[in-house]
Amino acid sequence: MKKRWYLGTIALTIMLSLLAGDVNASGTQAGIQWFSYAEGRQRGEADHKKVFLVFHADWCRYCLQMEKEAFQNPTVIAYVNRNFVPISVNSDREQDIAAKYGVRGLPSTWFISENGDRIGNRPGYIAADEMLKILKYIGSDSYLTMSFQAFLKKLK
Repeated sequence: MKKRWYLGTIALTIMLSLLAGDVNASGTQAGIQWFSYAEGRQRGEADHKKVFLVFHADWCRYCLQMEKEAFQNPTVIAYVNRNFVPISVNSDREQDIAAKYGVRGLPSTWFISENGDRIGNRPGYIAADEMLKILKYIGSDSYLTMSFQAFLKKLK
């Protein structure tokens, strides 16, 4: 009887974790699946996916806040992982890459097309709800035919 109760408790705990989004279906920790710059750029071109590139530093208060809030939002996580190849670059450790993009402040968020062309960037902290709007604007290719303001009006 105790063994059956124990197994039932474990099964229930696993199911609740899956439903809460703490663990994905493969049993690994959920979150944005970040790549290194080199691997992410290769993967973006090979998979024909846009790149979501974020520059940050360990000491950057707004970078940490964006990591804690926007990048832990389940909707943002799902959208990024499904529609982009996410790359995280620590600008202190990889100064050459930050210089290549002219990064002057942190955080700095960039979008790169499937063929490697720069789509655009957004400097500074981005809240989760704003991040999702930007991701959808770029991910849906709406940036090719309309302004961001027109896209936002269309969403309403």
